[in-house]
Amino acid sequence: MTVRAAYPLDIISNAVGPACPQNWYLVASSMELAPGAILTRMLGDAEIILYRGQHSQRVTAFAAHCAHAGCHLGHGRVVGDDLRCALHHRIIRPDGNFGGSAPRTPSSSSQPAFPAVERFGGIFVFAGEHATFEFPMPEISAIGPVTVRSLPPRTFAVPWSTLISNGMDIDHLQAVHDRKLREPPTFRRIDEHQVRLSYCASVTGSHLSDHVMKWISDDEIRASISCIGGSMMLVESQVGRHRTFVLLSMCPSGTTGSTVRAVVGVPGASHRLGSKISARLAAWLFQAFLTKDVAILERMRWHEPTVEMTDGDALMVRLCDFFRGLAEFEPTHARPQLKAATHLLPVAARPTPISRAEAIR
Repeated sequence: MTVRAAYPLDIISNAVGPACPQNWYLVASSMELAPGAILTRMLGDAEIILYRGQHSQRVTAFAAHCAHAGCHLGHGRVVGDDLRCALHHRIIRPDGNFGGSAPRTPSSSSQPAFPAVERFGGIFVFAGEHATFEFPMPEISAIGPVTVRSLPPRTFAVPWSTLISNGMDIDHLQAVHDRKLREPPTFRRIDEHQVRLSYCASVTGSHLSDHVMKWISDDEIRASISCIGGSMMLVESQVGRHRTFVLLSMCPSGTTGSTVRAVVGVPGASHRLGSKISARLAAWLFQAFLTKDVAILERMRWHEPTVEMTDGDALMVRLCDFFRGLAEFEPTHARPQLKAATHLLPVAARPTPISRAEAIR
């Protein structure tokens, strides 16, 4: 009997661009990681651990397996701002260097670390040894404080490029999400790491969320959708006099597809009741917007348009060209290979092993 995988591999194989781009990924909410706690997450095929220092409360991200002997660091213990491996109790500092009273470890075996930042109530980790670009910030965050609300994570059996393409499909926006363009959309390259789609639309749907959106927007929605690093999408909207943003991270998770995590933000201090209500409303409207896509994404085998029948098809081709130019995250350095240790004695100088028979005698 043949057992089929939960998510068929042929669906995952339709990815455009690298399997896991070098990018910032939302891997957990800040509330999930208390001081002294350790979490395990996936970045593509690479397993990582996160821990929060007890003194500084800073988040550190390491490759999941100890560079010394391969113990899973999820079994470790946070000591101050350092991490102690469970196997030999070696201390690993936040920069990845080994320290403490344990025997000295060669510098070549330092623990692979990943850049990590906390923004908008979430923990973001860069898939790569060094961040090649700064963490993207929405425009309203430069004006003053913002109030955010996290959305529940969801895993889809499709690659990140399918999810991003679906989110930036201007034809799909009109056909499924009940929007009508009021003017031609624009698509432009911001820099080597970012492209942006901008549009102005009115609401044509009849769902409750559509009526609410039409009322608060005065039937004019101005939005920009920035694709950052390939697998991150920043949606910034001007809905009437209300400004919001949604930051979505499409994190590849091996052969299971992509896990989508998102935060919604509105202007205003988080302790104000009005800001809290606005954030809840914005999160509800965006979830209602996304719900229309859930069934469509099941068993999808999206691919780049082979014939440009519409302006939306032309935009998709340009988006896929952007995907193909992205740098890929190479997880091999997150699983350290055995290296010759310079501190070992030469083979000829080592004691001769005692055979099993000699040991019994």
